[in-house]
Amino acid sequence: MTALDIKKHRILIIEDEALVARELKGRLTRMGCEVVGIAYGREAIAMARDTQPDLLLTDIHLKGGEDGIDMAIAIQSERDVPVVFLTAYSDEHTVSRAKSVTPYGYIIKPVENRELQIAIEMALYKFNIERELRATQQLLQNALACIGNALIFIDESGLVTDLNVDAQLILGLDRSEALGGPWTKVLGLGPASSLAIKINSALGSVEVTKLAAFILDSGNVSARLVDGIVGPMLPGGVLILRALSDLADPLEILPTADQLLGELGPSYIRPSESAMCQMLVAPEASLASNHDLLDAIAERLNKVLRSTDLVSVYGNAQLSVSLPYTGLDEGKQIAESVLRTLKATPFKQSVAAFSIGLAHSAVGDQQPFELFRRASWALHVAQEAGGGRVISWGEDSEQHHNDMTNDTARLREYHNVVLLWNLMSLVMKAGSIEAMSNKLCQHMQQSFDLVQAAIIVLSGDVMSTLGGALPGGALSSMSGLDLTEIEFQRLSECLRKGRAGHFGTIYIWPLPGMRCVYLQSKQPLAQVDREFMQSLIGYFSTGLDRFDHAPDSAADLSETSLIYQSPQMQSVLESCRLVAPTDATVLVSGESGTGKEMLAKAIHDFSTRAQQPYIIVDCGAMVGSLIESELFGHVKGAFTGADKQFSGRLKEAAGGTVLLDEIGELPLEVQVKLLRFVQERQIVAVGSSTYETVDTRIIAATNKDLKALVAAGQFREDLYYRLNVFAIESPPLRDRPEDILLLATHYLNSFAQRYSKPMHGFTMDAQQALRDYHWPGNVRELVNVINRGVILCKDSQMNSIQLGLFPRSDRLSSPSRPEAERNLLQEWLSKRVTVALKGALSGASEGVALVSIAGSGLPPLGQWLEEDLILACLATHGHVLNRAAAALAVPESTLRRKVLRIREIYGDDAPVRPADWHAATPLLEVLCQIAEAQQTPLLDMVAQHLLTELERRPISRKAAATLLGVSVPTYRRLST
Repeated sequence: MTALDIKKHRILIIEDEALVARELKGRLTRMGCEVVGIAYGREAIAMARDTQPDLLLTDIHLKGGEDGIDMAIAIQSERDVPVVFLTAYSDEHTVSRAKSVTPYGYIIKPVENRELQIAIEMALYKFNIERELRATQQLLQNALACIGNALIFIDESGLVTDLNVDAQLILGLDRSEALGGPWTKVLGLGPASSLAIKINSALGSVEVTKLAAFILDSGNVSARLVDGIVGPMLPGGVLILRALSDLADPLEILPTADQLLGELGPSYIRPSESAMCQMLVAPEASLASNHDLLDAIAERLNKVLRSTDLVSVYGNAQLSVSLPYTGLDEGKQIAESVLRTLKATPFKQSVAAFSIGLAHSAVGDQQPFELFRRASWALHVAQEAGGGRVISWGEDSEQHHNDMTNDTARLREYHNVVLLWNLMSLVMKAGSIEAMSNKLCQHMQQSFDLVQAAIIVLSGDVMSTLGGALPGGALSSMSGLDLTEIEFQRLSECLRKGRAGHFGTIYIWPLPGMRCVYLQSKQPLAQVDREFMQSLIGYFSTGLDRFDHAPDSAADLSETSLIYQSPQMQSVLESCRLVAPTDATVLVSGESGTGKEMLAKAIHDFSTRAQQPYIIVDCGAMVGSLIESELFGHVKGAFTGADKQFSGRLKEAAGGTVLLDEIGELPLEVQVKLLRFVQERQIVAVGSSTYETVDTRIIAATNKDLKALVAAGQFREDLYYRLNVFAIESPPLRDRPEDILLLATHYLNSFAQRYSKPMHGFTMDAQQALRDYHWPGNVRELVNVINRGVILCKDSQMNSIQLGLFPRSDRLSSPSRPEAERNLLQEWLSKRVTVALKGALSGASEGVALVSIAGSGLPPLGQWLEEDLILACLATHGHVLNRAAAALAVPESTLRRKVLRIREIYGDDAPVRPADWHAATPLLEVLCQIAEAQQTPLLDMVAQHLLTELERRPISRKAAATLLGVSVPTYRRLST
């Protein structure tokens, strides 16, 4: 480096001796450097901020107690600048402190010119090299992030040979679990899925293949949206994935079917994976933004489609219709039927044409994001063709269309879909309106390369930002927007009048509540981008409702609150309050799901230890070899895998409380050590011989009879008596009936708020069903029943069918003899038939019109009865198929076939029935008693009683067959 090179660099001198400082300045100037200032103490920090030097040359010990190292640290916290220390001190302590700044030079006074010049040249050279390396490293990291950071290496036979840490995190697998396994299994893909076929083809190619965004659901972690590339490696290939968005709902993570089956056993019914169709419906573009029209179309579709089909308004322009359990041919028929229905429906606004896009996924090809993309493509083609038609997605047709479309348009379409997906995830997860606004602006700014984006709110005469983004980062306030006076006035006018605005490259879209989206692009946006923005902002506007209409006080969404009014629970809580201030060991017993853990927490909260740790140890969740270490800790090297010391839960909770849940599962050898702790409050870690005294309170909980375990030799008697100093029995829910509706209402409100559903209370039949049910699973079962009911419910009140419970009829609760039971059943069936016939008569007198009814508009009462009886019997027997089959007196294979048919018709939703259908339904156990008395299978018995009732009516065979739910020839055979 020459003097000419150094002349570019600016140096700040920090030296408390004026003569030394002036001498240094002269030397540096003669070397060709520019000295931007001389500081004698604390003023160096402000001087560095003003002069922005390229290097600091500083003494360490300054006058007045000032320290050059501290000032260098302060300056480096604001600016990345190299430091060279020039000092008379070279002791070990001073050198050690100087290293904390990572200096680029350390010169001992006095110093020669050549030594000073070399030190400065080397410092600047090393600093510039390191800065270039950091920039290159950042560039490589950014490039890898754009491609993907999860690397999965695959050999020529399709087996995983290696994967990095990021891939392990995305897949939720340890490296050892994935190595040697088929890549399709590691990714959770079926070999016949379209995505698996595409990746497999790419692995056999010598070219790099781009993967469009797809859902990665390996079953080990929450599903997420990813994309990436497949690249060749000889031999084999590499799969590079990039996570775009986490798709799991943080409020509700449900177990998979495989997880449930693993817990429930093979006798349970397995929900089968099925084909599915996705349909997007759009009216003429000029009318697409009319919310009333879209709502009217959605209402019409809900009336003509099946109960399992899901209709929702998609943005401001179209409707989404999901058709589960639907093949491609059936989906096309439904789409054509929908198109004919919409054309024939007189809406308040005239509609020139409807366009429908249809996409289909086969069994094993369950990729919701890809299905949605295909439907969007098909709808776009239908609209381009002039509307008034249904277009179905096909791989060949899309490829042909893409060959005729430029790459830029396809890339924009892909970015739009990803952006929309990210926004849907954002609206679902955002914890505040500010966070949601900031994220939206960041997404739009990055995707469309905007100059600036902001969500602006007008309060009185003051405008402020809820969130925003600039190319360099976030927008903190209105002052950060580069607005001229005219632009400010236009923005203010649009906000006050709640209207959209477009001025050159500035775009304004109104939002509810005196708010708007403000965007400035580098060049005018294309029409298709503006339309997409409108749809995007429509989704965002919907998300604002969640914060605008939030309740004043959030409902308690936790399931750990003690909700009660029964005297039984009042007595239990009084016992908890009495024992809480003491240090006595407490044993909480009771059935599963009664809230033993909550009672233990209440004792801790009532005690003087409430501010100290509260730790739960599940004795039934760990193998015997680990539970001892978990409780008492271990020293390093105590056993294989003990690579570091662990203090143990009892010691971690010192001063607080440890709950030993499922204490009956504790191995006998560990019970000995626990007994010593309960007696002496002393523990010894595994692998150690040193005892420590720990002040930790023990509360034990169990759903087993510990006395019986003692008698069987499975639990130590002395430990039992030590734990049972103060016993509390947690009562089952059936013994506290006063709390059932109170708990049900609490969780109904909680889940309704969680899922943003306007629900309030239960219907009378649902309340009766809740009271009548035995609740073998106690409060835990109640919570799950209410959760499922809220998901299924589309009304303001929950009924018994959504609960999956049926109320007990007072008249049928205590049948006295079979004859009376049969009369009650026949009476109920007679009422159902009469109601059905009156509905079909549409006001005509019964005597005149009954014989003319041909079956049109009549409900299939027989089919409904059979379906409801099967579902009720399954629920009563815990969904164990062989038990339900035995109760119904039908072969298990027959019941399985009937259940699969019910699932195909209704999916996981509860069947839709008339409002009063379940109110008078005889209780299942009463019907079983009638069937047993008649020595007839239940389903056959009910069908025969209905057939008898229909034969008494003066109606046609076609009408009777319709009510029975069979064909006319079958009815004729049954009635002979």
